[in-house]
Amino acid sequence: TDVDVNEVVLNAVSDAQVSSRDHTWRLNLPDAPLMVRADEFQLHQVFTNLLSNARKHTPAGTIVTTTVRLDGRDAVITVEDNGPGVPPDKQALIFKPFWQSAGSETSGKKSSQGSAGLGLAMVHKAIARHGGTIRVFNHPTGGACFEICLPQGMQDV
Repeated sequence: TDVDVNEVVLNAVSDAQVSSRDHTWRLNLPDAPLMVRADEFQLHQVFTNLLSNARKHTPAGTIVTTTVRLDGRDAVITVEDNGPGVPPDKQALIFKPFWQSAGSETSGKKSSQGSAGLGLAMVHKAIARHGGTIRVFNHPTGGACFEICLPQGMQDV
């Protein structure tokens, strides 16, 4: 269905604010609705997973900023923080199933952080199903940035 990305992101950030008061959660949304053809539940899960990872992998006091904007015909959503970032040699691995930030495969066993290393793999798969892309990079000043591009008016998901 047609989904307003602004609304989905707003709900996910609101959930993050309630569940983690030791981080600062910022939100930048355009004034007008930004519609994409998507599964609203899957998109909410994508943003919930990204925000949860930002909380888990950054220290208290970290600022996490989520921004939604239109770039041509794509909705571009970024989730960025001012934490330690993702080591460059690990950036290509983080979307693989069972990969953990500690650098080892978990073979399906839960890590000490309570996950099986599937969150970002599911995020990657969901975005691909929606005809979009996701990438991760670090800012020159530090901090990770996850950037999602979703086409407007795509095929049924």
